[in-house]
Amino acid sequence: MAVCANIISRTKRGDGFVSIFLLRHGETDWNTIDRCQGHTDIPLNETGKKKIEQVAFTFKRNIGDIKYIVSSPLSRANESALIFSNSIGYKGEIIIDELFIERSFGLAEGLSQEEIKLKFPDFDVPEMESEKNVFSRVIQRLNYYDSIYYDVNILIVTHGAVLKTLVDNQTTYCGADINIVKSVPGGLFKVDLRNGEHQIKEIKVL
Repeated sequence: MAVCANIISRTKRGDGFVSIFLLRHGETDWNTIDRCQGHTDIPLNETGKKKIEQVAFTFKRNIGDIKYIVSSPLSRANESALIFSNSIGYKGEIIIDELFIERSFGLAEGLSQEEIKLKFPDFDVPEMESEKNVFSRVIQRLNYYDSIYYDVNILIVTHGAVLKTLVDNQTTYCGADINIVKSVPGGLFKVDLRNGEHQIKEIKVL
């Protein structure tokens, strides 16, 4: 069951490690034709559903259980969260979090990438959410979940542009190398948060 919920803040006890995993939603028909989705609510296709099932089964076998599942409100993310939760036998509620919604691409939504290049050659798209705003809302929320939970795995189902923004703006720990991350539908990633810095790592589960 998916619910809209405000998470009750609680005191974080001890130094328990919180593992936050980011899952990009499964494939949609618009993904297959490279059409810009943004806030446009496009459902998963059959390929997308099967990919999420595969990722979930492999996750449970190789990584373990999930204590909390959080999802963007868009149907392609929420459906991915439901499929994942059913596949691993998750009994909790799916928390709908507006701050993990896809970036709004304004007047570019519904256009193919070629059409966007022709219409907005400098990618100056009216009504598009800024990358700065996307990063601010997402990193704020990641830090929030990290601060209120302890000794748990958390799965957050989100979107390609959200992941891209985190990767483009990621920091490193002590100059460590950053992995090259390419987000594809159904891609799974782990986010490490430490002293205000973050690093995204792709997880090969298939």
